Amino acid sequence: MAYDKPFLDLDKQIDLLISRNLIISDREHAKQIIMTTSYYDLFNGYKSVFMNLDDTFKPDTTIESIYIFSFIDKGLQSVTMKYSLMVETLFKTRLAHVISEHLGVHQDDYLHSHHYKQKLHGLTFQNVKQEIQLQLNLKHAKQPTKYYLKHHNHVPAWILFKNISFGSAINLFKFLNTKHKIAVANALLPTNTIAGKDKIELLQNTLEAIRLFRNCAAHSLNFFGCRAVYNIPGNVLYNLLPKGVLKREKGEITKTDKKALRGLYGVLIMMVLLLNDTLLITSLIYECRTVFRTAKSNDIATQAIIDFLNELNTKYKQATDLPIDFEDKLELIHQSIT
Repeated sequence: MAYDKPFLDLDKQIDLLISRNLIISDREHAKQIIMTTSYYDLFNGYKSVFMNLDDTFKPDTTIESIYIFSFIDKGLQSVTMKYSLMVETLFKTRLAHVISEHLGVHQDDYLHSHHYKQKLHGLTFQNVKQEIQLQLNLKHAKQPTKYYLKHHNHVPAWILFKNISFGSAINLFKFLNTKHKIAVANALLPTNTIAGKDKIELLQNTLEAIRLFRNCAAHSLNFFGCRAVYNIPGNVLYNLLPKGVLKREKGEITKTDKKALRGLYGVLIMMVLLLNDTLLITSLIYECRTVFRTAKSNDIATQAIIDFLNELNTKYKQATDLPIDFEDKLELIHQSIT
C-alpha cells in the first residue's frame, strides 16, 4: 500500500520545506530545530500564521522565525499553566469552604443529591457525583483522600477536592443551588459592582475557559489558536474593570474586545481578578512582559535582531487577539484592586 503520509528522513523533510518556499540557510541547524520541537507542532501548528492556503510559506519566512514564534507561544503556555493551577486551588478552596459550612463535612452529606440541581444541559448530577466518588474508593483514591479513608471517619470537602479534577469541581459548582452558588461567587469575587447572577455566569464561563486553555497548553493542542467555547460576558466584565481595559460603543463591548475576550486575553484578565493578590498578580504581569521583552541597541546588527523579535511579538499578539498593550491593561486591573 502507498501511504499518503510516508516517513521522510530529515534531509527529505528539509527538501520538502524548501520546495514550499521556507527559507533554510543552515540545514544542520534546521535538523536540530525539527528534532527539538517536532515537525508537526512547528509547521502544522503555526501554519495559519506562516503559510498560504496552498501550503506554501509566506514570503520571507525563515525556519528561525517559526522557531522563535514557538518560543513565544511556549512562554505564554507556561504562564497560563502556572497561574491556572493557582486559580484551580483557590477555587476549590473556596468551594470546599462554602460546601463545608452549609452542607456538612461528611461526604455522604455534602454530596447528597437534595443539595443540587439534577440536570443541566445534558449533564446529570449523578454523573458528576459518580466521577467524584471514584476518589472515595480505596482502589482509586489518591493522597490525601486515601489517608482519610483509612484513618478517619469521614473525608471533608477540603481534602477530597484536592484529588478531584478541575472539571469535576466546576461541574459541582454548576449544580449547586443558587444560594450556595452565590456564596461561592462572592468568595471568589468580593465586590458589589455586579449582581450575584452575573457573577455566577462570569465565573462559570471563565473557569471553563481557564480549564480549556490549560488543557491546550498541557497537551500541545494548538494553544495560540484556542478560543473559549462559552463567551466571557464582556458587558458584565466591563463593570468590574477600570477604564481603559475594555472599550464600549453604543453600550456594547466593541467587536475587537469581544473577540479578544474569547482568547487568551479574557483568561489573563480573569486570572488577575481571581488571584486578587499583589505578589501573584505582579509575578504574572512580570512573566508576561518577560515573554514579550523589548530592548534597544546602538549596534545596527543587534538592533536588526531586536526589530525582528519585536515583529514576531506583534505577529503573535495579532494571531491570539491579544491587545498590543495587554500587559499595561493587566497592570491597570492590578492597580484598581490593590
